[in-house]
Formats: sequence, structure tokens, C-alpha cells
Amino acid sequence: MTNSENRPFLTIKEVSNILGISVSTINRLVKKGDFPSKIKLSPGRKVFMKNDIEDWIKTKENNN
Repeated sequence: MTNSENRPFLTIKEVSNILGISVSTINRLVKKGDFPSKIKLSPGRKVFMKNDIEDWIKTKENNN
């Protein structure tokens, strides 16, 4: 697996592993507008910006 430390983005599988929720749950949250949007890197390749995910996590921690 590639080293995500040096990249400003995360794949949906990496986000799924970090958050402990399924890919389908992430997609559902994105569709509802309750999760950061995917960014298109190239045709067929969409990713999440790492800082957007970190901000989302902080927001969720502050609400609990």
C-alpha cells in the first residue's frame, strides 16, 4: 500500500479504515451532504482531501 503520510489526499478505503465505517456508509454520508466531498484527481479516480477529513473528525469530536 502507498504511504499516505506524504500525500494531501486519502482514498475512500483509507478513510474507511481510519474511521472504522464502511465505504458504502461514507458514500451515503457524502450524498446526504454530511461528509466532505470527493475531489476528482483524474478520470475514474476520486479522493478525499486529508485536511477535510481531519476537520470533519474534529467537528464530530466537538459535538460529542
